[in-house]
Amino acid sequence: MVSVTTDQARIQARYPKATAADYLLGGLAGVAVLTAIVLVILAGLRTSNPPVVAMISGFEVPSASEITADMVVQRTTPSDAVECRLFAQAESYEKVAERIVQVPPGTEKLTTVEVSLNTIKEATAIRIEGCRVAG
Repeated sequence: MVSVTTDQARIQARYPKATAADYLLGGLAGVAVLTAIVLVILAGLRTSNPPVVAMISGFEVPSASEITADMVVQRTTPSDAVECRLFAQAESYEKVAERIVQVPPGTEKLTTVEVSLNTIKEATAIRIEGCRVAG
């Protein structure tokens, strides 16, 4: 016969043995965590390689009412037409011009497009709000 001291009895009362329900809930929690990880990985893979991206490689402000820029567009399928929304900002961060630029289908994945925006106030920056495949 094994004698149980009062300390051991107190510890056993505080930490009872796991039941089948405990193992079931632990297993379900593990499956839920793995499912969430898989969903995050799939969402990351889907959004990490969009069909079209663009960037401004350089810009000039030739006058107080105009800004010109070189926009580089990268498409996974060069035969797709693309449209990009650009806007110019003033020193006060307000939008002073906005334009949707159409990029026709081509043969190269990288395409450089020169764009010009007429502004209502002198611009200090030009940004791309987003690009998408047209059609």
